[in-house]
Amino acid sequence: MYEELYAPLPDAGAYLERIGLAGADPEPTAEWLDRITHAQLIHIPFDAMDCWGRGDTPSLTIEDLFDKIIRHRRGGYCFELNSLFCAFLRALGYKAYIVVVHLLHGFTPPPAHCAVVCVIDDEKYFCDVGYGGPVPDGCVKYDGLVHHGYRVVRDGDYHCLEKINDDGEANRVMLYSDIAALPVDLIPLNYFVSGRPGSNFRNILNVNLRLEDGNTWIRGKVFNLHSSEGNIERELKDLDDLRNVLERYFGIPGSEPPMRELDDQPGLQT
Repeated sequence: MYEELYAPLPDAGAYLERIGLAGADPEPTAEWLDRITHAQLIHIPFDAMDCWGRGDTPSLTIEDLFDKIIRHRRGGYCFELNSLFCAFLRALGYKAYIVVVHLLHGFTPPPAHCAVVCVIDDEKYFCDVGYGGPVPDGCVKYDGLVHHGYRVVRDGDYHCLEKINDDGEANRVMLYSDIAALPVDLIPLNYFVSGRPGSNFRNILNVNLRLEDGNTWIRGKVFNLHSSEGNIERELKDLDDLRNVLERYFGIPGSEPPMRELDDQPGLQT
């Protein structure tokens, strides 16, 4: 069972096609890492519908993740997306590993996220393709400088990802110990995030995708699209409407994700 968590990526070519880079021949460089991270973010959505639709704790085996995200063109949430992305980077020749992350909210909660760190020519880079909210639009080098609006700085024994606002103010977003996590280390975190009573992923529909010129998301019963062509904000009518929106705006086949009634969302504020 646990051995399947360590399996190699089945097909790097199919992964490249899934992120819009069919036929590319990436080299394990910082430039390609930046391009690959961006391509993933605009092609593969954050999608926690297994948790919401069935109350499932998602499988983290590489074969299951590849089947779901690449073959069936679904998305996933942090433990799924970053685990598969890490396996993909390794298949391309990168030295990559998972780190366990605390999401900061003015305080430090238990770890409930993960990200990927790459080592290229003895330099480290932070990547995150699995957060259902704002993240760097590429990799962030460990040099204290701002990349894609973010920087990585030391915070005692930890590292901190900071978002730099337009006025230069730094907001602490993520805190992590730069120690490689084993795939099995994610199993209890995956269960905690997806299965605990009151989990937002079980109670509220949550889908998100970065666009080249904006962002689109579903939160609860509300669909939003913000792009250079205009903005949409409207309530989803029913499950057929949800399926159509998923296929048109997120590239998720409407027949794929598990569904439940849109009014059955106890986490929604009324």
